[in-house]
Amino acid sequence: MALFWRIWLAVTFVNLAVLTIFIGLATLQFGNINSDLVGERLAVLAERTAGPFKAAARIGLPLSSVRNAEALLERARQTDGAILAIHVFDNQGHIVQSTEKPPPAEIPARALSARAASGGAPWHIEADESFLSSIDIARDHKTVGGVLIVYPKISSVTHIRAMAAELAFATIVILFAGAVLSLILLRLSIGRQVRLYDSIDSAVTNFERGAWRSAAGRPSLSMEGDAEDLGHLLETAEMSYQAAGRELAPDQKDSP
Repeated sequence: MALFWRIWLAVTFVNLAVLTIFIGLATLQFGNINSDLVGERLAVLAERTAGPFKAAARIGLPLSSVRNAEALLERARQTDGAILAIHVFDNQGHIVQSTEKPPPAEIPARALSARAASGGAPWHIEADESFLSSIDIARDHKTVGGVLIVYPKISSVTHIRAMAAELAFATIVILFAGAVLSLILLRLSIGRQVRLYDSIDSAVTNFERGAWRSAAGRPSLSMEGDAEDLGHLLETAEMSYQAAGRELAPDQKDSP
């Protein structure tokens, strides 16, 4: 039965490996989808927030001159209490209006790089501890600045971990059910072959022991079941080998 358990353990290990890979890929996919959803939602909020600043840019006013800019940004921030900050920045990335007090001097370097790569389209990226989402503000098809929203990453990480935990629990249940099912199916499908293998292995072992016992003048071990015929064949072969050896022995003595 040792062979049977080795086969069952191999099947169970393969199932575990496949399920582990599935959990990893599913978690990564969920993280990417969640990141895209957060980015798209923030992009919509940034578009709405940029309305008054776009109007000011169209008539040639600087973005820092918009009346009640702080109140407009704060109202937008309160639509989601998790938002860390909303910044309005000029074309060089210098922040001119912000909900953060005191505001930083400029937007992060990663945001500048993402903005340059976007070609004027809305964009969002993941920083170390936050999501960054932004749209540009243009005048006469020339960019004069933009709106950047900073959103914490912890809530997204919590969702991803919860998803991974649910998948891990489901995997444990599936792995246990699969192990039991594979045990039953293997017994039904290869049980006879495994028993035959075990009997042959036992017959060979007994034959080896019997050969040593015969050499010592002791009776050979008896065999049972499917291995009995094999045991007789092995004993017959051994007897033929010994007889051939005895016949060749005189010839070897007579040779010079």
